[in-house]
Amino acid sequence: MLVPYAHQNLTWTEHAFNELVAAARGVARGAVRRLKARWRCLQRRSEVTMQDLPSMIAACCVLHNVCERAGEELDPDLMQYELDDDDGDVVAHDTAPPAPAVQAARDRIAHGLLHGSHASN
Repeated sequence: MLVPYAHQNLTWTEHAFNELVAAARGVARGAVRRLKARWRCLQRRSEVTMQDLPSMIAACCVLHNVCERAGEELDPDLMQYELDDDDGDVVAHDTAPPAPAVQAARDRIAHGLLHGSHASN
């Protein structure tokens, strides 16, 4: 999982990367919100085992896409569902800095995204 830069005095690249991470997170949250609106079983704890949970989520995703392609509308009232972890800032919960190898990988990704570098590892 890519996390934003959390230190002070961010460079332009780090700041722009954080904005891209925030935008991607917003898209992901919207997708989860739509899935939870369509499939209420995803809104609460399930008795599905951890082993079967990925299959259940995948089935919900596939059926959701079938519904979307068929033009099945979502009830706008159901889209008001709030995600449980809607606290805004993921970084605030993790005070430990990423390992040096993780930082280096994030730096390469940030540079590649923002400066068009396609250099291989």
